[in-house]
Parts: sequence; C-alpha cells; structure tokens
Amino acid sequence: MGSAISKASHHSEKRFRIGWVGTGSRGNYDIRKCLEAEPKAELYAVADLFEDKVEKGLGRVREERGEQINVTPDRIFYGFDGYRKILEMDEIDIVFFTTPPGFRPQHFKKCIEAGKHAYLEKPGAVDPVGVRSLLETAELAEKKNLSVVVGMQQRFMPQYIEIIKRVHNGDIGDVTHVGAYWLGTMKNWHWKPRKPEWSDVEYQIRTWPHWNWLSGDCCVEQLVHNLDISNWVLGKVPTTCRGVGGRIVRNGPEYGNIYDHFSFDYDYEGGVKGLGMNAQIEGITNKVMNTITGTKGEAWVSRRGGEVVSGSSKYKFQSNGNADRGGDVPMYETMFEGIRKGESVNQGKLLAEATLTGIIGRMAAYTGRSLSWKWALNGSKLDISKTVTELGPLPADPPAIPGVTLPV
Repeated sequence: MGSAISKASHHSEKRFRIGWVGTGSRGNYDIRKCLEAEPKAELYAVADLFEDKVEKGLGRVREERGEQINVTPDRIFYGFDGYRKILEMDEIDIVFFTTPPGFRPQHFKKCIEAGKHAYLEKPGAVDPVGVRSLLETAELAEKKNLSVVVGMQQRFMPQYIEIIKRVHNGDIGDVTHVGAYWLGTMKNWHWKPRKPEWSDVEYQIRTWPHWNWLSGDCCVEQLVHNLDISNWVLGKVPTTCRGVGGRIVRNGPEYGNIYDHFSFDYDYEGGVKGLGMNAQIEGITNKVMNTITGTKGEAWVSRRGGEVVSGSSKYKFQSNGNADRGGDVPMYETMFEGIRKGESVNQGKLLAEATLTGIIGRMAAYTGRSLSWKWALNGSKLDISKTVTELGPLPADPPAIPGVTLPV
C-alpha cells in the first residue's frame, strides 16, 4: 500500500483525493468547507451504514462543489467495515471521519496504521479508554509524519486568536477564572421517532447524540468546543472536577440515556478555577461563549465576537473579511499546506485533552464524586463503547444515577 507521506512532494502537481466516512449533516458541512479551501482536492470515495444518508449527503455536496466530486458507484461502501475499504485504496490521501464519536478511536487507529492523513470531528472518544487510544495513535501519526486535523475550528477563528493573544500578553493580568458555556435550545437535536423497521442499533445510530456510548453525552459532544478554549487560555488541563447534571426534559426512554444539563467546577494548577455549563432545553436563555477573568480585568469571546476590558481601557474585536470565513476554511488550508510541505499538523493530543475535559465532567456528574484528571487519564477502566458489526438488537443502558453509579 502506498504511503500518504511518499505522495506529499507530488501534491502540487495532482489533486488530493479524499475519503469520507459518515455522510451526515456535520460531515457534509466539513467536506464542503474542505473542498472550498483547496481547489486541488476531490472527494473520491464515501462510506456509511445507510443508503439514504449517502444519497442526501452526496447530493448536497454535488450541488455546491460538483466539479470536485469524483465518486463512482464502485467507490461507495456500506456497512461497519466500509471505512476499511477506503483505507485500502492507494489513491486516497486523506480520510474524513465524521461518524458518531463512539467509533472514533478505532477508525483513527486504523487510518494512521494505513498511512493516511486524518480529519477527525470532535469529540475524539466517549470514555477514558478511548482517550488513551487517541493519544497512542496521535503519537504514531507523529512518527509517520501524518497530519491529524480535528474539528476545533474555533482555534482558527480570528476573534479567538486575537482575544486569547491579548490575554496571554497580560492585558487582564493573571487569569483567575475561566468559564465555558453552551446553553441552547436543542432538546430534539438529531432526534426523530423510531420507525418500526429500525433495529436497536439502527435507531441508536440514527439518533446518536442521545446515547452516551455514541456521543459521550452533550457535555462531551458539544461543550468540548468551549472547554478546549479554557484549556487553550490556561495552557494546561484541569487537575480535578466536580459536577452535577440530570434529565429534566429528556426524561423518557425515547430520549436515550443522556442528560440534558450539566454544571462543572474545575480546579487548575496555580489556584485557577474553571466553570463549565451545558444545557439542551427548550425555553432557556442561550449562552454560547467563553469568559476569562483576571486580576486586572476580564474578557469574553464567542463565535460572534470578543472583547477585553482592563480598567478604563476596552478592546472590541472588529470583524474583517477573514473573520467572515469562520475557522473552517483556514483550518483546512493549514492542513493542506502542512501536507504539501511534508510538515505534519498534528492536533491529536489537543483533541484527546479537550475530550477528556468533558468526559471527567460527565463522570463526576454521573457519579456525584470529585474526580482527578490523573486518575481519569491513567487509572479509569471505563469503556462505554459498543462493538457492533450489524444492525441488530442492542438493549439500552439506563441513565446514570449520582450516588448509585460508581466511578470505574
């Protein structure tokens, strides 16, 4: 099998060929933005479990980026092993994994072993066992000089870069507190009534955010964006976490086994405190942003802008042409530039750390216990992933009960 590394020097003369695994709505957006970022890229093969997902997803991409679509019927694969068939193709340079994150550690490992560059949607895992796998595979990618870019597009948004640069420069003094918020009206996000012909596995995968073995729960799948910003601001991960959460509006079995709200209290070295809040409840006041408090002032940043206030001085981020692109296109441009130069961009560890920040919060809320990062990373044996090879029966795990559910 040809290595993606050996092809890097020729990429200025040929098109990048992309394989796409998981053709749902988020992956659809990712692929379109990737093709927008690189005219010399083409979508070459796809894999999914469901024909209707491929028809809809591929159709949308063709409408917008038709000249960059080179997917023939023999390069459309179905089934749980469809991604392996893409990895076996010498023609493929980069593989996009936009499946439910419960499959991410396994897919990532096989991708790097096959010598392909990888794009991974966030989060990277649903439990500590999966996080350790991510870290091991990221190290292997480093050794192979393979790029690993992840769906943390806020890292490439100009307002985040500018606000955090000013914080790092000391504009608000020493940071004492960071807040990560994703409060939104998303109770029925990716939810649909079950059809009689759907098996347990098919129903759970089609409504994947509502099952913790597939999504990690909303605090891992969604809040991970903002928890990553807190870690970026501080340049480190938390040492301990306490958390609470529950099911207020998603209180029936049709809503799987996840919670609909969380609140976390993080400790960081040096006495810095962190807050994480996440909710998906209709009728609540939306708040999706990060706050940063320092000894001389404060700052906030979101996908809509940012501001730094220090004493009587104030800086407010002003949008420009590049800001209007968001972070997705610059993220993919960075990926392609690194591949062309043979200088890999590896965000695997970043993804693992952000993911575990959400997981340790969920574990603390599920169990009602204060948990340490060191234990979660090195000692926890928790593995909630499922090994499924067909669309058959799969009884649902019950929702966690604090004080009854124990740390593992």
